[in-house]
Amino acid sequence: MAYLVVALVLVAALCVFQLLVLFAVLRRLREHESRFEQLARSAGPMDAYDPNELVGRRVPELAAHTGGAARTVGFFSVGCEACHEQAPEFVAAAAAGDASAVVVGSPASELTGLLAGVPTVVTGDEGDLLMKAVDIRAFPTFLQVDGDGVILRAGIAVAELPAATPAL
Repeated sequence: MAYLVVALVLVAALCVFQLLVLFAVLRRLREHESRFEQLARSAGPMDAYDPNELVGRRVPELAAHTGGAARTVGFFSVGCEACHEQAPEFVAAAAAGDASAVVVGSPASELTGLLAGVPTVVTGDEGDLLMKAVDIRAFPTFLQVDGDGVILRAGIAVAELPAATPAL
């Protein structure tokens, strides 16, 4: 009988301890919720991304990347589901003209595998530098660039660009 009383007291103590921990966790969650609400109010609405804002911009880094040739350039991110979906379409479009892909993030192996049919795939630090130089803010983004690094067309889908890069 004494063992039963000791066991009951231990179970009751454990239940009280678990309740105290639960109340502490709930209090912390409320604190974090109020912090997130404050952050959401201060952040304001996100600006809509329009890749056509890039059209007409001259980017010397793109000219160096393309080697002075007109080219279609696709920007992809490792964590982007749409990038993985559009990679095969980009590979098919790359067969029709000169193209290159820039993959941002790591590990890039899965996405570079999907882009195996593209003649030039840039990853790592060079890819990050190109993305920042062009001011890519959404993935995927597809550009048609002339030999001087001037962006002729831009879009967020392969279908938005003509099938082949125009001869310039």
